[in-house]
Amino acid sequence: MRKSDIRDLLMQSGVYDATGMDAADLMDRGIAGPNKNETLRDPLLKAQDMAMRGNREAHDALLEIVRLGAERIAAFNDDATAKLSALREALLSDGYELRVIQTDSDFGFSVTNTIQLLPVDPDAIPISDELTALEAELEDRGYAEAREHYRLAVKHFTEQDYPSANSQLRNMVESLVVRLAVDHTNYTDTKKANQGSQAIKALYTPGGRAPAAVGRPLPEFDGGRMLHGIWETLHPNGSHPGLSDADEARLRMQLCTGLARFLLKHFPAKP
Repeated sequence: MRKSDIRDLLMQSGVYDATGMDAADLMDRGIAGPNKNETLRDPLLKAQDMAMRGNREAHDALLEIVRLGAERIAAFNDDATAKLSALREALLSDGYELRVIQTDSDFGFSVTNTIQLLPVDPDAIPISDELTALEAELEDRGYAEAREHYRLAVKHFTEQDYPSANSQLRNMVESLVVRLAVDHTNYTDTKKANQGSQAIKALYTPGGRAPAAVGRPLPEFDGGRMLHGIWETLHPNGSHPGLSDADEARLRMQLCTGLARFLLKHFPAKP
């Protein structure tokens, strides 16, 4: 990548604006200017320091430069997902999912790849209607009811309405396990409320042991017990009243988000 391309990325991403640096300071002036590493390193280090001290603009600018850089790699690349696999894993450890979105161009003769970076942990979302990785996956799978319950759970959570958030999380998990049971087992949706427990029975095998086979019911000792345990936590002695403080509500949000992503990965979309 040329030095001019690096400068373009820094400006397009908002890194220069966020850090208050003047792009002209890094321009060559007929003498030995900064090399490519220096051109990129100094603004990024300053933005990183500001982001670590809570500056949201710097945080967003860093995410944007990663997205733009990934998009340059992915553009018109048929193997974009594989090429970006290491970056995707690194971003997941930081709480973001990298998604490659393919769109046809030139009347279907070529494919353009664009990149989305979506937050995995709803607790980090500053705006309640920002799309999360889980919402995107639920939407892609056609699980509209589960997606809406989750969207409302995130909204109520960010508004500190924890009882409502807990209620919507229970509804999301129930809707999701019913849909997965219908899609991957012989379970039949009764269209009635409170069928989550029956659907879960179809999704895991009591006494089963590892390894779990993708798309098949979870063995009890390789994911099944976790599914059953979280469900029981959400429904102690019937419907949980939903009265909890911020710490408990955050834990429930993280548990349900992680569980849903785990289930969607184990029970993938059918062709």
